[in-house]
Amino acid sequence: MKLGIISDCIHYKTPDGKIGTENHILLRQLQALSSYYSETLISCPFEDYDPSKVISVYTDKNIQFTTVPVVGGNTLTAKLKLLSVIRKWWRAYKIIDRFSDVVYQRFPNNLNIPAFFYFWLKGKKVFATYTGTWNSYPSEPVTYRFQRWLVRNYLKGPVWVYSNELKTGKRIFSGFSPSYNSREWDEETLQVQKRIERIENVGLPVLRLITVGTLISYKNQTGIVRSCVLLKKRGLLFSLTIVGDGPMRAELESLVIESGLQNEVKLVGKKKYAELRELYRQHDFVVQAPFSEGFGKVPVEGFFHGVIPVINNISMARYMTGGEDRGFLFDATDEKNLAETLVKMKERVADLPKMIVKGREFAKGQTLEEWAKEYYQTVTNYFGKEEVHI
Repeated sequence: MKLGIISDCIHYKTPDGKIGTENHILLRQLQALSSYYSETLISCPFEDYDPSKVISVYTDKNIQFTTVPVVGGNTLTAKLKLLSVIRKWWRAYKIIDRFSDVVYQRFPNNLNIPAFFYFWLKGKKVFATYTGTWNSYPSEPVTYRFQRWLVRNYLKGPVWVYSNELKTGKRIFSGFSPSYNSREWDEETLQVQKRIERIENVGLPVLRLITVGTLISYKNQTGIVRSCVLLKKRGLLFSLTIVGDGPMRAELESLVIESGLQNEVKLVGKKKYAELRELYRQHDFVVQAPFSEGFGKVPVEGFFHGVIPVINNISMARYMTGGEDRGFLFDATDEKNLAETLVKMKERVADLPKMIVKGREFAKGQTLEEWAKEYYQTVTNYFGKEEVHI
């Protein structure tokens, strides 16, 4: 069987003819899913290659690509620009339709709104992931709310959503967003054991913190930095590594300087997944303070490496930390609360080894293999084994 994928993820063609993207995790997920299909065609926007980009390339020879124009944004102007590209998108949908036996759509994004209606009218076999926050929130874009309504009520196939609730029917399932495979989980075993021994022997003389994500307002890295100011005032030894890039970078750099945290806080830019793995190994806690979040991949990545997550208590945070059985929760609306939480962690050093072990156990069920297998089995069962032999 052949798989068609509709994604708004920007891709690039390297000088040596390879296809890549800065979304390293999505690339790994699509390759894992494509392993169940004879051929895969991904319809996505391409931009000119930029050597400054941190790009990972596809290695699966059975994956092909067809390009669509780059359009994005939630402003009225951005939406009006969609009118000029709808016809080109429609041609791309036709190509995907002719090529594939089943189509995978990833919501929410502009590209998949007309794609939804195209494949719905065609009666195409479709399955989907809604990667945004499944429950509504105050600043949610209208188009996100509309797409959630569409996939909840009208998409003619299985839909995975980021929710810790039980599946809401025969078609909607709770899902997760994997980063690593089982081999990589095994590779971390020795390193994690040494981490546990270190904590048991010397405790936490320095709080080694890391946060990962696009530097954008709702990810709230500024709140983490301001909490670090309070830590320094209390005389705690700590370090914070901020991984990622984005529109807030200059503001964050200025905030670090203004706060006198140049020795404690480092902005290191984007990293490929292999580089990020090495950074996780060098830290003990991953701090995430987003104001909205679907499924936080970063805390699970931390679990793989024995890094304990410290997460703003929204969305799936309590589920992911097991009610603080394998991580810590805080209120990101109060910068003092994060600082207080970090201080209390030093008082619970004796509990940390058990938390690390429990986090690793949780992560073992969150692998790329488990994710792809679940999608494969669910899609096969939903459409019928005689119709869809994936």
